Amino acid sequence: MVLSAAHTGAAPGDFPLREALAEFIRAAGLVRRIGVDLNQAVAKLNTMGQRSDDLLPYAAESMRRARLLDQAAKEVRKRIRQ
Repeated sequence: MVLSAAHTGAAPGDFPLREALAEFIRAAGLVRRIGVDLNQAVAKLNTMGQRSDDLLPYAAESMRRARLLDQAAKEVRKRIRQ
């Protein structure tokens, strides 16, 4: 950590926030992937008039992940304010 801070000029206290940011980026990628699957299921609904068996699970998972991201963002905001 110290060598990295010396090399990048970042303060050691910035590392937890950088790690949190990296996790948010990773989580956003996961939510996007679920969104792609959800869009495909909706497209099938629109073209065939039938709901794919995947539609409701993808929608539920998208909502669950969005809630988790919201909770994590609240926690990071609390820690930044401390």
